[in-house]
Amino acid sequence: MKVWFKRGLFSLVVLAIVTVVGGAIFLLTFNPNSYKQKLADIVQQKYQRTLKIDGDIELSLFPRIGLSVQGLSLSDRNSEDPFASLESARFAVALWPLINNRLVVDHVAVTGFKAWIVRDEEGKLNFDDLLQAPPAGPPLPVARSGVSLLPAAQAAEAPQENPVEPAPESLPVPELIAKRSGSETDFQIDIAGLSLKGGEIHYFSKRSNVIGRLLQLEVNTGRMTFGQPFDVAFKSRLSGDYPLADGVLEGQGQLSLDPASKSYGAQKLNVSFVGDLDELQAQSLTVKGNVAYKSAQRQFSATNLDTQLQGQWRGAYPVSDLSASLSTPKMQIDSVSDLVSFEKLALRVRGKNEDQDLDLALDVPRIQVSPAQAEGSPVVASLKVSGPRVLGLGLTLQGLSGNSQELIFEQAKLDGAIKQGSRVAQFKASSPLQWQPSNEWLRLPEIQANIRVEDQADAGSRFEMPITGQADLNKGKQEYSAQLSSSTEQAQGSLDVTLHDKGKGPLLDAILKADKLDLDELRSIFWAAAPEVVPTTEPEPQAQAPEAATEQAPAKEGGEQAEQPKAEEADAAAPAEQEPDAALSYPWLDKVTFDLRFEIEKLRSLGVVMDQVKAQIKNQGQVVSLSQFTAQAYEGQFQAKAKVEPGKRFELGLKLQQMQVGSLLLDAFGNDYLAGKGNVSLDLKAQGATQQERLNALEGGLTVDLQDGSWRSVDLDQSVRDINEAVRNAFSGQIPLLLPESDPLRRTVLNRLQGNLDIKKGQATFRNFRATTPILTVTTAKGAKLDLVSQQADVTLQVRLNRNNLDAEERKSFQDLRNVLIPIHISGPWAALSYQIQWKDIASNSIKKALQDGLLDLLSQQVSEAKAESRPDVKSEVEQIIKKELQDKVPQTVGEAMKQWFKP
Repeated sequence: MKVWFKRGLFSLVVLAIVTVVGGAIFLLTFNPNSYKQKLADIVQQKYQRTLKIDGDIELSLFPRIGLSVQGLSLSDRNSEDPFASLESARFAVALWPLINNRLVVDHVAVTGFKAWIVRDEEGKLNFDDLLQAPPAGPPLPVARSGVSLLPAAQAAEAPQENPVEPAPESLPVPELIAKRSGSETDFQIDIAGLSLKGGEIHYFSKRSNVIGRLLQLEVNTGRMTFGQPFDVAFKSRLSGDYPLADGVLEGQGQLSLDPASKSYGAQKLNVSFVGDLDELQAQSLTVKGNVAYKSAQRQFSATNLDTQLQGQWRGAYPVSDLSASLSTPKMQIDSVSDLVSFEKLALRVRGKNEDQDLDLALDVPRIQVSPAQAEGSPVVASLKVSGPRVLGLGLTLQGLSGNSQELIFEQAKLDGAIKQGSRVAQFKASSPLQWQPSNEWLRLPEIQANIRVEDQADAGSRFEMPITGQADLNKGKQEYSAQLSSSTEQAQGSLDVTLHDKGKGPLLDAILKADKLDLDELRSIFWAAAPEVVPTTEPEPQAQAPEAATEQAPAKEGGEQAEQPKAEEADAAAPAEQEPDAALSYPWLDKVTFDLRFEIEKLRSLGVVMDQVKAQIKNQGQVVSLSQFTAQAYEGQFQAKAKVEPGKRFELGLKLQQMQVGSLLLDAFGNDYLAGKGNVSLDLKAQGATQQERLNALEGGLTVDLQDGSWRSVDLDQSVRDINEAVRNAFSGQIPLLLPESDPLRRTVLNRLQGNLDIKKGQATFRNFRATTPILTVTTAKGAKLDLVSQQADVTLQVRLNRNNLDAEERKSFQDLRNVLIPIHISGPWAALSYQIQWKDIASNSIKKALQDGLLDLLSQQVSEAKAESRPDVKSEVEQIIKKELQDKVPQTVGEAMKQWFKP
């Protein structure tokens, strides 16, 4: 017994010595760096990637199998661009557990890890090929039979009639690990811990143009075993170019990785972010809870999920003191089985926008959706904005039924209210709702809505508009349509709207048919409810006349009017040129083509009343054209065409046939400076980025032919009678008052008015002007013009008696003015025109004698006495009279009207 014991002991000692010596000889003679090129060749042939190892590979066998590598890099597929690299990595594997099918790795240390992840236009990632079995290729050299140097690098066998399961070594890495971890041999992987320092992950999506990166990445884990939770803590700096991002991202939790079932989860998750994320400035953003994902079933679930946000939103609608939360005790989303489940989902958002408080809430008590059925409690959402103007919106979805293919709500109800001052506007709408999530199709088959506006300070002020119709919104086919109708005293008609995209950009078609539409009444009703528009640029200053032109120039000796300021001085006094308005560019016009048609039996807009209106508006990119506009109005016909490129140019063509122009101007501008029935033709063109530029470039023409009309601000017939009376009584000193200012209470009765205006560079020149009154014929002298830029007049009227219209008594009375041409010079700003009689240019012996007898001195004395006796309240009294005469309309000057026409 002792002999066998000694022999056995001796054999073990010899075996140990041989093993130690053999291992020492192997370590001294084996060089792992000689396999660098072989590894690179394998990777190149199987993955079409370039593997480079710039540093040394260090290998040890006792007491553990240890591996250390430096300067490793891997390229993208079929490219020299880098995919991943690391400065150094080190780990060791225990020998004895390998015998029991357990891979035990001590602490893995990686430094300087970098990865560049790219997502292409189809949504594929640039490392998808590493997760799939490699394509078939020629046999590769292996270390020993049946085992490849890399698990995923084994050559695929030729296809056979009866496919066989691939060898474990030929599977991709995740599948190999999953297969071994769940096989009958119970192969297990156990890593003592992972430490990663100085890591970087760069991400670029060609599909969404997202560019971001994780910098200064540090990861530390506890003991890692597949199928069992292990602790993880990480910290990194998130940086992004699109969207812009810059902040600190860190978190911790317990990860669970189970490649066998392709399940991944995180318990006790606590992730936080502080910094900027696009337009969000996050002072604190945290996500807590438990999440799990099963890739095979594409199933995501979460329990006790709680997201909290504190910060500010710096978008187009900035929100300060932003506080938001999203929580749910349980949620599940299964894409494969079409299962969706929420319980007690609650969203809260609070914040401030200048002087307004924002409060948003969403509650989903319970929803369960499956291919078999859908059920749940009512979904409630609300929005409240309080401040000078109070806005409230409420949405309720109730009566859920159907299945995951089509969700049906018995009623979708929307309530809204806007309050400003004592005026309140309320909106209520309801309809059944059908939603097909897979087709992205939403239908509202029976819309019942009502708009109500009332003034709480006025018990009798109330307006209601019922609306009925339906809507069909199919995002999958890019087709949206709605048919709405209403019947009230202000609006009786229907609106049919269709928006569809057939590959050339969205096309909007809209047809409005109405028996009656009063836009002015609707505008006044909803004015308090309309959102306030804050201009992004300073408003353009109104063009004003030089101060010297607002007062009458003193008369020279002989009755001539003093010279007006020179053109250079007027230009110097004009306001500075405005900067082009960049906000007048509308990018959406390049993306959406629209065709809008209107058929309205009776329309009232901007004070103008029209019948049988037909109009069509189209666009071609930034150019919007009014291709048709016809209507009957004011006893005549109305036609118009226009083209507008916002902020750049416009064209306008307008024709009035046998129309009462005075009634039109009175309703449109509150003042009938010119009245009469007849024809008017207007053609205008202009270009420029500002109102001033457009006026300077204005070109076109105006043709007028009116009968039985009038001209407000002067009575030429009475002025001629006063001139005749002044000449006849100059020697006695008793002459009528001849004030030079315009008087809106006076009118010149016109039997007929004919004339043309040629407009070029903002200057309108009279051509072929002729007007007849009951006793006069009026023409214009050469050079008569209107300055549309500075809104100044420089016109000389040539007035002559029409003896054929005078009776015998009048002919005798006007004996001194027979065959005499009386020039009257009209000048000054349009809002305060002055009329000067050019006495020296009147070729009459009687008038010349009157001038020698001191007629001009008497006229000057009258004007001085009239100004001295004038009272401060005279102007207001005159305005009240005008207002009453114009049926309570606020008068508007022609100059103010022009400014409105040429606004952007």
